Amino acid sequence: LARVERVLKACDEHKVAVILGCYYQRQSKILRDEAALRARIVNVVRWIHSRGFHHVALEVANEYPHRGFAHAMLRDPKGQASLVKLAKETAPSLLVTTSGLGDGIIHAEVAAACDFLTPHWNGTKGEDIPARLAVLKKYGKPIVVNEDDKTGERAAAAMRATVAGGAAY
Repeated sequence: LARVERVLKACDEHKVAVILGCYYQRQSKILRDEAALRARIVNVVRWIHSRGFHHVALEVANEYPHRGFAHAMLRDPKGQASLVKLAKETAPSLLVTTSGLGDGIIHAEVAAACDFLTPHWNGTKGEDIPARLAVLKKYGKPIVVNEDDKTGERAAAAMRATVAGGAAY
């Protein structure tokens, strides 16, 4: 946490917003059960809030449906939505999200719980981006594409399609 705090303070000094991830695949196995998953969310949110970080948003899980998560609660849309809601209940002013897989799909209950949507385009073809964005725009929330493995012209085309669709890339 000391290292994370140093990074967040440096970002704050330079007016950089940060999306801080809590859960990543294959790391969740160190937590015993669902109570531990919930406690971690509460502890992380309280830590962010207690430090006064106003430039930090929380991403509960990176690619929540990923099979690499040890606990079903992290993979399940209802479980993931409950963790987002828990974070919001703990610190209502904190912006909270969770990201879907590289197909750009975020389940309805998860999208409804999040403050902003973070689809990933890794496995999404450029020509499919407008349709994916159209589905997500129905939730009336900001959309920030925070992961895409494309490079070169494919990445530039994905970025253009994303921005043209009213989302950040």
